[in-house]
Amino acid sequence: MCEPRHASWFTPGADALLSEFQVARVAADPAPVARAAEPSGWPGLVYYRLHGSPEMYYSAYGPEHLDSLAGQMIQAAAGARAVWCIFDNTARGEATHDALGLLQRTGMR
Repeated sequence: MCEPRHASWFTPGADALLSEFQVARVAADPAPVARAAEPSGWPGLVYYRLHGSPEMYYSAYGPEHLDSLAGQMIQAAAGARAVWCIFDNTARGEATHDALGLLQRTGMR
């Protein structure tokens, strides 16, 4: 897995290179560029990393965002892919609440 920041990592060529070496690229929030919001690279793993929005590391995610993410994760898992999600909005402890809410919505363990 990797969580690149530079715009050069969000190109078809970079996606192909990551896939060749079986490296998944994270779908990050907030996304440094538009394509960073979607997972890419190696298709065997779907990885989300959420830092809090609108205030990085502090903000909780609302029910609508968690509902949408749960749907995406369920769909990816149905394709027999490993699915990960890490919440990094820990400054006020929102990560635990968000993770438990997401777990409830997906039914994944």
